Amino acid sequence: MKARTTLYELLGLGPDATEAEIRAAHLMLVERYQSGKHGLPPVDADNRIKAIKEAYWILSEPGRRAAYDASLVHATVAPPPLADGGLPLKVEISDVKWTPGRIMLTIIGGLMIVGMVIQIFFSLFAFKQAGRAASGEMAAEAQERVMAAERRQMYGNMSEAEIAEQERRERQDRVDSASRYEQERQERARRDEERRREEALRERTYYADRVSSDLQHAEQAARQQAEYEKRQKEEAERRAEMEEQRRVQERLSRERARWQQELRN
Repeated sequence: MKARTTLYELLGLGPDATEAEIRAAHLMLVERYQSGKHGLPPVDADNRIKAIKEAYWILSEPGRRAAYDASLVHATVAPPPLADGGLPLKVEISDVKWTPGRIMLTIIGGLMIVGMVIQIFFSLFAFKQAGRAASGEMAAEAQERVMAAERRQMYGNMSEAEIAEQERRERQDRVDSASRYEQERQERARRDEERRREEALRERTYYADRVSSDLQHAEQAARQQAEYEKRQKEEAERRAEMEEQRRVQERLSRERARWQQELRN
């Protein structure tokens, strides 16, 4: 079975470490795990930092450290074996007299234990909140340092007034650039709208010209058909008239021949 890691081992110290050694080990380990030079995943590094801070919170205060040392002693001390190698006898006290004073002391002791547990719980909670706030403040401070370094790298040895003027000009340039872009966008939109209108007008003109041309072709075809039908009708009437004249001539010829025959007889 693996032995439990103590808070001293977590800080890399022994149980007889001084307060200065505990403080130095805490600062060194926190800086190590915050610098990223540990090879652990970010989640494991954050958990390790939290554990180190909790260990420092307990061991940095003499009262909490004494209570923790007492718990270590209680956990490591085993009952002495008997002379014959057997187990110690279990003694049961069954005839204890519960007097009113004993009952009162028991209740007071229980309340004191409950109060200590609640105090320890809220102390741990406050420590965790303070650790989170400190971590947030350190992250914000690191971010500000990075921004300041980037700003110094960007502007070099310029004074604050020159940097402010440079940033003002850059903001004005960005505003002017955005304004020019918006104007160009509106101009492109206007030209596109005009082009769409011209295309629509050309399409309508082409459609109207095509419809007019189709109407003209249809009218011309109708006139040609009417003229053709008229010529056909006139030709039929002419042929009918000629046929009628031929039949009349034939009848006249037959009548003339019949008259001549009668005259001969």
